[in-house]
Amino acid sequence: MGTVVPYGIFCVFLVLQQRIGGQVRPDVEGWRIVKYQCIGTPYQKTTVHYCNTLRVSNGTTYLNVSIHVPNKLNFINIAVKMYYKYLTYRPFMLDWNLEACHAMRTRRINPIEQVVVKLFEETIPSMYYPCPHGNKTYTILWALDAKYSPKSMPSGDYRIDISFKDRDNVILLAFQAYAAMRRQGLIG
Repeated sequence: MGTVVPYGIFCVFLVLQQRIGGQVRPDVEGWRIVKYQCIGTPYQKTTVHYCNTLRVSNGTTYLNVSIHVPNKLNFINIAVKMYYKYLTYRPFMLDWNLEACHAMRTRRINPIEQVVVKLFEETIPSMYYPCPHGNKTYTILWALDAKYSPKSMPSGDYRIDISFKDRDNVILLAFQAYAAMRRQGLIG
């Protein structure tokens, strides 16, 4: 029984790699995700069964979350904010808000929203469909690929806050991704 579980986890990661085209790269030019952490639990309108970080031997870090959404949702706001750690985490460069249902329904969105939509379309294709969402339990194994990080960033520690909210601005799911950028050489 002990060998079945690790083999099963290996198969899940193998299927995930094939499903998203084997594009998860743990360390591109020094960018890597260190850990994921759900914040603000418990939520009013959703139930989180588990939320944790999974690390694979190749260095890839995954967000592993199971969330039950009992109601149908026709409006989902996704907020993405990036912070850079000086002495404490301070806002840095990215601050996006996207109404996901509208973005998936119409392709007339601004270029920044297109980046966020493309990220979700390529990394979680099973959840990329027009609204309504909800009335089910979602089990997500997700990795933020380094190819979605900005090309030119200073070395240091970063935190990316991602939250999903409904029309009433009530948090459905919120998590933080901690990342590190390490460059080698005299400059950078």
